[in-house]
Amino acid sequence: MREVTMFWRHERLHLSNVAPLIKIIDWAMHMGYLERNSDRIRFMIRVIFKEGKGPDDLDAATDFLEIEEVLAEPIGGDSAYILVARINHPLSQLSARVGKLTIKVGSRWDSEGIHYTMRGSTLSIRIVVTAARLMLRPDRISATSVSPDDLIKEDLLSERQVEVLTAALELGWYEVPRRITLADLSKHLDLGRSTVSEHLVRAESSIIRQFIDGETTWMDE
Repeated sequence: MREVTMFWRHERLHLSNVAPLIKIIDWAMHMGYLERNSDRIRFMIRVIFKEGKGPDDLDAATDFLEIEEVLAEPIGGDSAYILVARINHPLSQLSARVGKLTIKVGSRWDSEGIHYTMRGSTLSIRIVVTAARLMLRPDRISATSVSPDDLIKEDLLSERQVEVLTAALELGWYEVPRRITLADLSKHLDLGRSTVSEHLVRAESSIIRQFIDGETTWMDE
């Protein structure tokens, strides 16, 4: 699995269709999808507005962003809103359509610009990066690999699920034909067959959801 971050400076954003947002948003962060498919993208976003601006200004600023609901308003020392929004920006729609790719929670708009982080297959990421370059060339693109430890830290997989998946892969469970039976894999791990089977199914389900649906696991939980 690969992770790629595209970054655009505010100076370059003035050349794009997100330019109106520069005068409205001070800081914003993607918090996760509520719904994401080729027809409809709904997500949660945490936003700090510039002085005198608010959700209504954001809703009216562009034709690709619609605020559906205000979940939380600034309170005490916290100046952020939490909003539910719909987006139909071409880059967001392409990211949803190619599959095997998700926009990482924590992607943000800050004082420097937009940090747009994708995680998924190399091919899917390459398609979106190519399209982004045609729309408005990023100022910087950085890429890293995602390790099992990263998946544990983000609660996509448990430590035991990673242990079972690693053993299954190394011992030939995923080869065709399989080089090991479930019974032998269970003996190797010193776990019951039903336990190993459950770990495999749950881990595979989490990974498939992340790659194909582009949904964040914590939203389901």
